[in-house]
Amino acid sequence: MTQRRWFGLLLGLAFALLLPFAASAADVRIGTEGRYTLSREFSYLEDPGGKLTLDDVRQPATLARFTALAPNSPGPNFGITSSAIWLRITLHTAADTPAQWLLELAYPPLDRIDLYTPGAGGYVRQTAGVYRSFATREVPHRNHVLPVTLAPGAASTLFLRVTSEGSVTVPATLWQPDALWQHDQAAYGAFGLYFGLLLGLFLYNLLLFVSVRDKVYLLYVLFVAGMALFQVTLNGLGNQFLWPGQAWWNSRSPPAGTVMVATFGLLFVRTFLNSAARTPLLDKFMLLQVAGFAATFVVLMGFSYTAASYMATGLVLVSVSTLMVAGIKGVRHGHPGARNLLIAWTVLVLGVVVQALHNIGTLPSHPLTSNAVLFGSALEAVLLSFALADRINVARRFKEQAQNRIAADRALVQALSVSQEQLRTSLQEREVILDNSIVGIGFLTLQGRLRWANPTMLALLGARGREVDSMERFFVSREQYLEVREAVAEHVRRGTVYETELQIRQWDGKPIWISLSGKGVVIDGRARGTVWVIMDITRRKRLEEELQDALAASHHPGFAATTPADV
Repeated sequence: MTQRRWFGLLLGLAFALLLPFAASAADVRIGTEGRYTLSREFSYLEDPGGKLTLDDVRQPATLARFTALAPNSPGPNFGITSSAIWLRITLHTAADTPAQWLLELAYPPLDRIDLYTPGAGGYVRQTAGVYRSFATREVPHRNHVLPVTLAPGAASTLFLRVTSEGSVTVPATLWQPDALWQHDQAAYGAFGLYFGLLLGLFLYNLLLFVSVRDKVYLLYVLFVAGMALFQVTLNGLGNQFLWPGQAWWNSRSPPAGTVMVATFGLLFVRTFLNSAARTPLLDKFMLLQVAGFAATFVVLMGFSYTAASYMATGLVLVSVSTLMVAGIKGVRHGHPGARNLLIAWTVLVLGVVVQALHNIGTLPSHPLTSNAVLFGSALEAVLLSFALADRINVARRFKEQAQNRIAADRALVQALSVSQEQLRTSLQEREVILDNSIVGIGFLTLQGRLRWANPTMLALLGARGREVDSMERFFVSREQYLEVREAVAEHVRRGTVYETELQIRQWDGKPIWISLSGKGVVIDGRARGTVWVIMDITRRKRLEEELQDALAASHHPGFAATTPADV
């Protein structure tokens, strides 16, 4: 019994144990107030075989076995059990107490409820539960509501027999009819706002998914749909408005909604936080839980409701802890929207705890406490939407930054294009100048290899159209070539210009005279080669030779100079 009750109590038990309680009794005074919370006033008897009848239960020996709920117990919450649970309570009415009351059991997933109330000829039996058609209910209400007649100024002992494949939780309230209807007006108004909000978030994020094609929005939409399914089953609205004649599905829809919420909640969080890349071990653990929920759904639909309930209960406890850890890690890693994500899950957990404490009678009835899960899940859905909005804002900022970088890159490319065009024009101008220079210009490496020569130099050497990689072949001898090369190297070391005049040979062997100048090319403090400038001075040399010959002839003994006087 302890283990079964533990699964059903979940987090509510942990909180409930911290609160002080008065001793429970099975006798309640009923006056003229509009409502009385009976949840903690029952005494109970567990019937493991489910064979006891009302007559058996009313036997003195059996009545003696009824046990009052412990002072620190969470009310009539017996967890997942196959036993039939008998509840007993005695209502003492005053003389002015109204006779007509309504007993509300505000947990729609209960499979079968038998209420026994005293009447003129003995006890009158009424039945309720998910397997009973909604159209045949004594009171058409989303919860299980049964009429009760109390005799004024007398004591009436009521018996409840409850069985369910899922959790056996009996949050019971005795209402005057008008008070219940007034309460329902506020409740249905809250439901309208809640499902309107979910519908708005559903459609908005569905449009975002269609627009941006990011699967995180689709997962959020499916999560919202799962939350809506969970709420309509948990609050009995599905049985009242959506599937009133589907008893089998009505009984299985609560755990199905739980599976859907948990599955898409896990998938949404792992996608939102990109856990596959950021926290791979935690991501694999979340995927393992998703597989567990999928197996739970298969068991629920095809095999055992009870086994599926145990599986879902255990997995929900693990998944809630996992999602909280994932949210904390996301905040620590600075992930956009992770703070809202963590707050959202915290709000939902608090809502579940508050409503659990309300249902068992620990917390007073109030619109906030009686609808804590509604408010909690609504705030969670909004906060998750804010988290997605943060994601959009961050994506927009990244896009703007990328666009700014692209614009800057384009401006840089344009500036480089202009610079390259200017450089190209400048190089073309220099190339034209070099190509049309009246002197030959060439660049030699430090090893003496001819790297480049302008057309004038190639024409002067008679090597136009030839592959020339060395100047050695144009010298009269190798000794002359080495002498000139060493002289140029010495001037390069001193940083001066070497100048000389010498006779060389063109490509075809024809001798010519040139004027040669050589200067070192230094870049970043290092010599890279030499620039040679040559000019054809053959004509000048011939004129000098002719002048020398003429001067030599004028000093010859046989030469006689003539003057005008001799003519």
